[in-house]
Amino acid sequence: MRIAIDLTATPKSKTGIGRYMLGLLKGLQETDDTNEYFLFAHDDDLDGFGIYKDNFHMVPVKSSLLRKTYLRILWEQLVFPFRLRKLGADLLHCPNYTMPYTLRLISPKTAVQGTFHDMTYFIHPEYLIGWKCRMFRGYIKETAKRADKILTISENSKKDIPQFCRPKNPDIAVTYMGVKEAFFDSEPAADEVLSKYGIDGDYMLYVGTLEPRKNVPGLIRGYRELPHEIKDRYKLVITGKKGWYYDEIFDLVSSDEDLKKRVIFTGFVDDEDMMPIMKRAKVFAYISFYEGFGIPVIEGMASSVPTVTSYGSSLEEVAKDCCYLCDPKDTKSIAKALQDASENRNDTIEKGLARAREFSWRNCAEATLKSYEDAVKFKKKA
Repeated sequence: MRIAIDLTATPKSKTGIGRYMLGLLKGLQETDDTNEYFLFAHDDDLDGFGIYKDNFHMVPVKSSLLRKTYLRILWEQLVFPFRLRKLGADLLHCPNYTMPYTLRLISPKTAVQGTFHDMTYFIHPEYLIGWKCRMFRGYIKETAKRADKILTISENSKKDIPQFCRPKNPDIAVTYMGVKEAFFDSEPAADEVLSKYGIDGDYMLYVGTLEPRKNVPGLIRGYRELPHEIKDRYKLVITGKKGWYYDEIFDLVSSDEDLKKRVIFTGFVDDEDMMPIMKRAKVFAYISFYEGFGIPVIEGMASSVPTVTSYGSSLEEVAKDCCYLCDPKDTKSIAKALQDASENRNDTIEKGLARAREFSWRNCAEATLKSYEDAVKFKKKA
């Protein structure tokens, strides 16, 4: 097959969808020597996806234009389909909800697989920017009606999808995400790495974008409720770039003299430093309100760090009984989970490591390849 993958919605800082695509492409290169891949990516990020196999080809698009959202949408709908027809693509993988809806007219033989990571746009619109939420709701409904196969990343998301849209192909594939081997093998951060980010002493850690769904204010309030002897032992390190509606996070800390001394914001940290920083953490906390998968939970377990996460959505599905679970809306529940993780550090580490080993990008790639084949078969029958 000639498989095209649209990477143009992937930011240079590989969080979220970027991390998913990095891992998937790694797994595909490990498992597939047969199919030809054509990866449409910004010309300022061609080296950012770790491509090394001869059957994987980078196809550059102008980043100076397509980093602007409205121009990227116009390109996707009006130019991309002609590029795919010229390429003779058997399949297009659209990993970020949307697809070129004009493709059916311009390149009718090309099958389409869409990835729906979660249904946040329907379930928790209050955590999102209004216009963006409305736009992606429309994308999801249209892509579901037109794509030959929908792929998602957890059983929980698979259950949610049919409640909000009507997939043309009701057979939704689930491909769990993986975790980098380096999370298992990395060494804890040296003092000089920590000092680069203003970290000193032992700490609890959060990693993720600063946005409402991630519940960072809830984590900070839970930390504030901990006994003083625990807070004296562990600071709280918040690692991640600013997303949207993040003012509450900084206002919460700046208005509390005790928190100002104990909470450290590092900003975005790349994997080279983030993995050792995670490895040295005494507790890792990721208590999002809702996730399609929640890969940081796997990364925390793989780093041999006691991990705190939320009941519900896919997080509980991923964590099973290998993490400390809490109600993300209950400050006392969060504080109890943080305290339990800090006081019983060895109770879940081995179980967490074993659970993390169940998730690999190779497995994800093999399942995704099967989904590609199913999409092409479905298209031929339609």
